[in-house]
Amino acid sequence: MTVYSNFARFVAVFAVLSPMFTFNTANAQTSYPMTCRGGGTLSIQNDGGNGVRINFQAGRGAVPQGLSPGQCTWSDRALRSGEPTTICDRASSAAQYVSRLVQSNEYSIFQVYNDGRGCMRVTRVGP
Repeated sequence: MTVYSNFARFVAVFAVLSPMFTFNTANAQTSYPMTCRGGGTLSIQNDGGNGVRINFQAGRGAVPQGLSPGQCTWSDRALRSGEPTTICDRASSAAQYVSRLVQSNEYSIFQVYNDGRGCMRVTRVGP
């Protein structure tokens, strides 16, 4: 009876505390719109695998404040210090926008999240 009682207590405590130890990965991957203006010093490189890395300069403010060629920024604010200035994407989806990024009069919008490893990871292309 004591073993069952201790086990029941353990299960009850675990049930109460387990929500504190779960990780919501969906929140970590919530994407936000980032707009990039092509041209300038923006560079596109094959990542050595099945993807591309787009290196850009951070815009001085939010999108409404304008972008110079080769800059990217958030729709509502400037990039913060320490936020990556590299966009990482799969080569298959990059094919739809790479040609625009070499032209300084073209803009592309990416839905991205900071993957915590130096990349703004693309989840979707477009607004």
